[in-house]
Amino acid sequence: MSKNIGKVKYIQDSGQVIKKDAGSWDFLYTVSVTKDPLWNVGDRVVLPDGREFNYAKSAAAITTNLACNFTATGYTAYTAAAVAAAIGARKITVPAATHAALTKDELAGGFVVLGSGGSTVQVRGIIGNDAADANAAFDIYLDAPLTVAVTAASTGVETYQNPFAAIGQTTDRTYAKAGVAATGVSAANRYFWVQTKGFTFVAPQSGVGSAGLNGLFWRHDGSVDDANTAIGVTVETYSTSQYAGFCVEGSYSGNGPLIFLK
Repeated sequence: MSKNIGKVKYIQDSGQVIKKDAGSWDFLYTVSVTKDPLWNVGDRVVLPDGREFNYAKSAAAITTNLACNFTATGYTAYTAAAVAAAIGARKITVPAATHAALTKDELAGGFVVLGSGGSTVQVRGIIGNDAADANAAFDIYLDAPLTVAVTAASTGVETYQNPFAAIGQTTDRTYAKAGVAATGVSAANRYFWVQTKGFTFVAPQSGVGSAGLNGLFWRHDGSVDDANTAIGVTVETYSTSQYAGFCVEGSYSGNGPLIFLK
């Protein structure tokens, strides 16, 4: 990889010429052992019908009828900084901690959490890193400057690799679901696209789609359950399990309410 800021591509954007008898997103259904130079892991594509896809790297073989999942568990644990960094800095030193040998820019697309005590927490995207031996300190480059200084011995540093750089498929519900692979992946270390939003198919359990049971929950195996089964509740006669959004201001008995639809 190389230093990069993630990008979003809106297909059929204004001024873009599209064939009337074909789309322009065939690339979403390809799998490769080499990274496409046009995309970095984590980049996102949005189609006109609302479907969204993220570029990913596999950690295992993946089928398309079940959800795939994030397998990364964090890169370096929360450790006190050894090197200070001033407000405005875009490069910081991650202190020595347990980690594998690190190649240049391997953490691009990942995140760092900086805790300075109390309620002061900074979260930044990682756009690149220097190579490092196992367990050694290393420098990372941030997608935005620090607004609070990093203080040696008191600021805690915790890093996470790019979540889309290790996508697998497992029945272990410890791992969060990432979405559905756009096409089948035969093995680990393949580059492919994960659908994270919009219309698709996922293997359903019995009960899904019955009257009022449109809300879905992931099962351990990547299939989907209805809300009644998943959380052990009963949907009332005139209610549904479909999530609508949340109340921002006001209430039934007061002004509004102003609602944010999800």
